[in-house]
Amino acid sequence: MSEIDDRFDRLTSLFLGDANPIDAGETRYESVQQKPLRESLITPLIAGNLPVMAHPWLTHVAARLREGPAALLRVSAEGIQCSLLEAKGPAESEDKDFAAWLLRAAAMVRHWFVTPATNNGPEEIAVMDVEEVVIASGGDEAATVAAYQLVRRIVECARKNNRVPPLTPIAMVGCSNESAHEAIATISTAAQAFLQQPVPLAGTYQRLERTNVAQQAFFTGGFSVAEIFQAIRAAEETVDGTRRASAPKSVISNNATQQSAAQQSQSSTPKPSAAQPIGQPIGHTVGHSSAAAKQPLQVQMRPGSFAAIISGLWPVALRYPNNAEIEFATDNAGRLHVIAPVEQAASIRQAAAWALRNASLIRLGFPGLAADPLPIVERIVFTDATQAVDWHHCGVRLDLVIRAQEKFVHVSLNDERTLKP
Repeated sequence: MSEIDDRFDRLTSLFLGDANPIDAGETRYESVQQKPLRESLITPLIAGNLPVMAHPWLTHVAARLREGPAALLRVSAEGIQCSLLEAKGPAESEDKDFAAWLLRAAAMVRHWFVTPATNNGPEEIAVMDVEEVVIASGGDEAATVAAYQLVRRIVECARKNNRVPPLTPIAMVGCSNESAHEAIATISTAAQAFLQQPVPLAGTYQRLERTNVAQQAFFTGGFSVAEIFQAIRAAEETVDGTRRASAPKSVISNNATQQSAAQQSQSSTPKPSAAQPIGQPIGHTVGHSSAAAKQPLQVQMRPGSFAAIISGLWPVALRYPNNAEIEFATDNAGRLHVIAPVEQAASIRQAAAWALRNASLIRLGFPGLAADPLPIVERIVFTDATQAVDWHHCGVRLDLVIRAQEKFVHVSLNDERTLKP
């Protein structure tokens, strides 16, 4: 392997692999805590070219991608195989009906993984409103090529249907960390060059480990991924509605009072603009009903990548170690754009400083960037234009991303002339 290859491997290990310890002379910044956008998360999980059998690896990955119990639903031509992972209960479910099984699962888990059946699974998922699609893949050369082809199918199909492509993280299985980093670097470089699509590493799983599987059941019939998503959400709404109906009135009243007080104390700070999560406590819903009516620009679901939405930018597959929600992109002039949602605005200056310190390393992986000193553009993304009022004339580019007619739209809120006071 050449010296250039060695340097590129070190670069990809730094930015795409596991986070390395911070240097002793580097200032430490605490990650900004943010509430999840949704209480429930339904994620398509696609099997790429996997070592040995696919089903054990899919179970292994689904049980470890999120914290807490999860449900895995694998669709086939004959029906759907359902199971709960790392959850309590008997190995086999007594439910004879798919809807009944979903109701039982919705009471126990908040993370769902759905594996499509047909060869058209990537295209079926690409036209749905999903934030990310996880691809499980091996680390050998054939698996790397197959994983990139899956990413390309998803991205091209989404854009063909005028949709924003979902984020496509890849879980590398059955290979060493070194092989995983080499494979993800190859995929990321190709996807960045030909698709302008960031491809992060979802995780590395070197070997199969024991997974507690419960409530297994198989239901015959034809199921599309869209129908399964709809059924899961209906089951969650039913379960959460039952919980709200049985909640004591004093608890509901207390929740509403606390939410009202919290809103008054935060009236002068930017507010998150995520959609009302499924299963939100009734007090929370009441507290936000009037505010939601006054926010017509509020987006209903965030895109997988803000960098991919902003006009004139191309996402760069870098990862800021201290805050995974910070994104990077470049433009025709070779400038590096540091992009943060408004909830993470406190981290944008630290991320820009980190990029400047590592400019020489970053340029090895992305030679199209401008020469030193690397020009940095800081951008803050809003999903509600009213949030940006207090941010004008502060030296930062302001962007609005809203959902309109089944796709995300970018609107620039200022320009180079209006940056400074």
